[in-house]
Amino acid sequence: MSGVLIAEDEEALLEVFAEVVEALGYRAIRAHNGEDALMLARTEPPDLVVSDHMMPRRTGMELLRAMRAEPSLASVPFVLLSAARPAGREEADVFLAKPVDLSAFEEAITGALRSRPPVAVPTFPEPKASTDTRRGGFLAREEVLNWVAHELKTPLSSARLNAQVLLRKVEKRGEDDEVRSVDAVLRQLDRMNHLISSILDASRLSEGKVELRPRQGDLAVFLRELIQEWRDLEPRVDFVLRGAEEPVFLPFDGERVRQVLNNLLSNAVKYGGETRRVELGLSLHPGLVDIHVRDWGIGISAGALPSVFERFQRADGEPAQGHGLGLYIASSLAKLHGGSLSVKSVLGEGATFHLRLPLSRRSVS
Repeated sequence: MSGVLIAEDEEALLEVFAEVVEALGYRAIRAHNGEDALMLARTEPPDLVVSDHMMPRRTGMELLRAMRAEPSLASVPFVLLSAARPAGREEADVFLAKPVDLSAFEEAITGALRSRPPVAVPTFPEPKASTDTRRGGFLAREEVLNWVAHELKTPLSSARLNAQVLLRKVEKRGEDDEVRSVDAVLRQLDRMNHLISSILDASRLSEGKVELRPRQGDLAVFLRELIQEWRDLEPRVDFVLRGAEEPVFLPFDGERVRQVLNNLLSNAVKYGGETRRVELGLSLHPGLVDIHVRDWGIGISAGALPSVFERFQRADGEPAQGHGLGLYIASSLAKLHGGSLSVKSVLGEGATFHLRLPLSRRSVS
């Protein structure tokens, strides 16, 4: 039976990870910090390591690099989990952001165990276990953000995974009332995760801490795939795609552009009114591409337009639970690409947002 070493300092999350691993038919080996995980791996090399990043005594990245530096452990697949985005995370075989989705976690486990590609042993020395990260009695801002992400998203991840496990059980029993209740819990947990992520993104963007990973790609294909995802998600809405028939190649960070457009499309669905129609369009201009998202809903008043991209500003009619950060984050990510985000709207006649991105890699910072 394959042994899966799980390193996680949060007891509740460690137990639910172990439960999922054992339900898949594997043996779970538990470690409460990175140092204990390394000792257990040296004693009995596992078939797979699943590790949180922010742990006492040795972080997940330090554990990964220590294992890669030892010939007997260098080829062990490594799944890294984190609420933050630690530098070097691409060195892991799989990186999963917290809160972790149950199906994605199961796929990562089974996929990593099916294929164990050899890993080249790097030349960097084994890092020492983590020491006190305080500098002059104060934590650096990025460390504070990582701490907040860990302390909020770790229990959130535990709650969400437990809720997903419970949902499977009540679905099998055919208990419709319980299914609706668990679904409601999951929706609220997802809302909480979105709020935490937005607060962290807004803070990092204001401090210039967000790192783009632009890659040359076909934007037209990207938009076709994105609009199909929204058609599947919102079948009652008529999503129209224009101008994406021919290839359009440019450098862009797919994850971040998706974040921008998902925000705009979500708002278009939310405030689209009775027409239930949303248009996503692509057009070429000298040196740039223009992606527009249009709806025919409630629109934005002339007085609100100048401040719509500021932090904590809500559009007209936005429900009280809106956090007022979505358009600020979207605009900041557009600027980070060397582009811009703008809006045209008339109250009662809908709104059209324009995301403009440069065609040249030199423009992307």
